[in-house]
Amino acid sequence: MATGFRVQSVLVEGFKGFSKRQEIDLQGRHVFLLGQNGNGKSSIVEAIRWGLFGSTGRPNEVVDNRGYAGACRVILSLTRSRKKWSLRRSLTRGVSGGSDARLYDEMGRDHLIREVMPQLGSADAGEGTYIIYSSQAVPLRRQPRDLTPFERTVFNHLGLTHPQSLLSQVNDVINDQMLVENSLGEQLTNARENIHRQIDYVQTQRRTISSSPPWEGNQVPSIIQSENKAKALIGEINRNVSDKSLEGVSLDGLIQKAEDALNTRPVQSELEEELANVVQIKAFTEKVHQTQWDIAEKQSQIKEVQCELDAILEGASHDDLRCKIANMKATEKEAVLQIRIAEGVLNLLNSIDAESVQCPVCESEHARKDLEARLANIIAQSRDTNTSDIAREEKRLSEAEVLKQIAETKRGALAALEVQLQNIIQSLKEKDVRTLNTPDGITDEHLDKAINKYSEIEDSIRNQIHTNESWLNEKQAQLSNLKRESSFHSLGDKLKQLRGSKNRFEEANNAYNNLVSFGKSVRTIQQNIGASLNEQLRAGIPGVSENLSRFFSALTRHPWFDRLDIDKDKLPKLELRVASSQDPAGTAHPTDVLNGQAESALELVPYFAFSQVNDAPTEIHLVLLDDPTRAFDEEHIDILVERLAELGQSVQLIVASQETTRFRALLPNFFTDGEYVIIEPSRWSYHDGPKLSIEYS
Repeated sequence: MATGFRVQSVLVEGFKGFSKRQEIDLQGRHVFLLGQNGNGKSSIVEAIRWGLFGSTGRPNEVVDNRGYAGACRVILSLTRSRKKWSLRRSLTRGVSGGSDARLYDEMGRDHLIREVMPQLGSADAGEGTYIIYSSQAVPLRRQPRDLTPFERTVFNHLGLTHPQSLLSQVNDVINDQMLVENSLGEQLTNARENIHRQIDYVQTQRRTISSSPPWEGNQVPSIIQSENKAKALIGEINRNVSDKSLEGVSLDGLIQKAEDALNTRPVQSELEEELANVVQIKAFTEKVHQTQWDIAEKQSQIKEVQCELDAILEGASHDDLRCKIANMKATEKEAVLQIRIAEGVLNLLNSIDAESVQCPVCESEHARKDLEARLANIIAQSRDTNTSDIAREEKRLSEAEVLKQIAETKRGALAALEVQLQNIIQSLKEKDVRTLNTPDGITDEHLDKAINKYSEIEDSIRNQIHTNESWLNEKQAQLSNLKRESSFHSLGDKLKQLRGSKNRFEEANNAYNNLVSFGKSVRTIQQNIGASLNEQLRAGIPGVSENLSRFFSALTRHPWFDRLDIDKDKLPKLELRVASSQDPAGTAHPTDVLNGQAESALELVPYFAFSQVNDAPTEIHLVLLDDPTRAFDEEHIDILVERLAELGQSVQLIVASQETTRFRALLPNFFTDGEYVIIEPSRWSYHDGPKLSIEYS
């Protein structure tokens, strides 16, 4: 039995299926976890794995029992050379996957795990079958990337871990080198194009200015000459010969001062202000004139409407006309009633055959003919009432109402005009009260004279402004030429800077070429290391293949495929191929041609093969097998247990399987008493976790 660390006991609290604190005494023996799924076998295997590595092999897996109020932790009691150690790991709350692990010796002293167990930092923590070795040499500061546990085991076995790590690191350097080369090459290309583009643009701008030069003669003025021009222009604008405050000011600053002086020249601004004032007074005066004319026009319209209204009413009022129409309608109604009564009496008389009749109203006796004549006369007189008179009077009333409404509307408009006139007069008083101070009032004649006067003043000011504008245009042209001169000088400075950048770019380009040369050298080193590593692998691979084939054949007893070879064409990548010693052609096939049992056995082969090498010093030497009998029939389970017994001579085994009956029957045949312990988890519950039945052989 190896003298490395052995797991003596496991204390689990709040981890996955363990909803209460349980301690499992393993006594440093081989452990066989048997029973159906769902009762806690895998939780025990994963608790040991998590205690060692802080990982269950499943990314972002929740390891704490959510129904347990206490801490989530695993304590592994270990022994080595009769000395006791305690590895304690607790979940760090609030940190995804984080945990805190401490290692104590038998005196209770705290030790760094990487110093006592350096292999734990590099061993694989994957799910399923899994083996733990110590390092054969000083732990690497940087482990090879993209290697499978099988590859790491083979390289370690052949003593090529450091060369492979060196090749991996050189590959990393080359990858980084390629990224840097590509990035810098692109940046240099862009910088080169950008510099040339800017130089072309600046030269084009300078040629454009020099093709129509803003200076006199063929000689390009110096910056000092351009500055003197700017100072002279400022003196002309401000009407002073010299200004000491301009000393030391740059050309751009002088141009800005000239532009500010030109924009704020007092004479120009005063004329423009006076012109604006005159134009406004003239506009107010014209508004007064126009509003007075509108008022007179509106008064005339009101007078005409009133005359027309008086003619319609004929001296009467609207109410008088309404009363007259009402009386005429009442008279007409009375006449209609008399006609109806008279016609009724006549109809009644026609039904009476007598010369003398009694009046139905006054009951006096009348001669029939006299009464009929009187009734006929009443009907005739009533019908003489003319309804057209009523219509005529109603038409007069309607026309009078319309004219009255028109007159009221015009009076409202007149009142608004009078208010408007007062507002305009008030505004005009604020501008020029003299226009309103006349002995005869504000007459049309007076207003016409005032408008003519302000028109003359406006024309005079505009003439002055026009004259001043000619002078301003001349100075603006001088200022524009100075700006172009300044731009020409600035473009010259920019061109010098760009040419300096171009020179510095060449230095950077030389450095980039040196970097590319270095990359070529590194790639040459990579090729040499790779060739040397492959040469050593080719020398060592046959022995590895023989060892793998021996255990593969023993585990599977496959009728055809009895060899495992490593594809030499893929070196230094280690890819397994299956072959047959019976095949004269020696054809190698991918491992996916195997059936399910052989594939399951294939996963175990490297661990059986390399756990028994004599030159592998061990600190922790432990094999965890979680359900290794998947797809195994009884014959292959028998083979597996037999090989496990051989493996158990040099390592501690922790195996979980559902094949309870088969394992119980086989274990006594291959393991001695006191060498193993059987644990059967059963009746798992949410509140109590798994119930563990422990049997020591």
